[in-house]
Amino acid sequence: MGKTEVKGMAMKMLIVTLVLVAAAQTEEQNKVLHGGPCEQTSHPYQAALYTSGHLLCGGVVIHPLWVLTAAHCKKPNLQVYLGKHNLQQRESFQEESSVVWTVVHPGYNAATHDQDIMLLRLSRPAKFSAHIQPLSLERDCSANHTSCHILGWGKMADGDFPNILQCAYLHLVPREECDRAYPGQITPNMVCAGDEKYGKDSCQGDSGGPLVCGDRLRGLVSWGNIPCGSKEKPGVYTDVCRYGHWIRKTIQAN
Repeated sequence: MGKTEVKGMAMKMLIVTLVLVAAAQTEEQNKVLHGGPCEQTSHPYQAALYTSGHLLCGGVVIHPLWVLTAAHCKKPNLQVYLGKHNLQQRESFQEESSVVWTVVHPGYNAATHDQDIMLLRLSRPAKFSAHIQPLSLERDCSANHTSCHILGWGKMADGDFPNILQCAYLHLVPREECDRAYPGQITPNMVCAGDEKYGKDSCQGDSGGPLVCGDRLRGLVSWGNIPCGSKEKPGVYTDVCRYGHWIRKTIQAN
């Protein structure tokens, strides 16, 4: 084989390699855009709520003794797992605690989903570490972040439930747009978030989990369209910025 042929073959191999690398990068970007596994240390505030040995809801660590979640997640004998990433593995950094006190917001209305928020007092204080940390609450209800994310172990687009915690990026939806999607159903205590292009959304099993905007807890997964993931119907979240006083008062009294 002559030098010219060798150079030509080498050039073809280089082009093929570059094409494969570009394709891999594009595929990875698409995975992120459509939601995918969270990085293992990116969610130390995420809690997993179990009942009768099965995942029920998500939750958010806000204090060594307190986890915030949705009121519709109330069940007897709740167990809370902190520091979890893979639900099918016993991880060395995870902590488990029973719930000794549930405080549902007094204004919660199951029929309308209004004020869908609840505090859980743990049986023992969490030991904060790289894998378990509280998340600060958003106090400014006028904050309008264009980039937020949701996370949970809820149902995916293929109908399966993942073992690994999933993350997806979306944005807050203007109230007028949310009102148009759900006429007469959106109260001042709710905030909407979604993604018109890919229909990224929370789903069954994600309830009570966090909507994080600007590194603060803005919402709790509450309700939305069935089936999940409609581009025209954003997810609806309890607007945490409206509950700072109630949360602080409840923690101080208990």
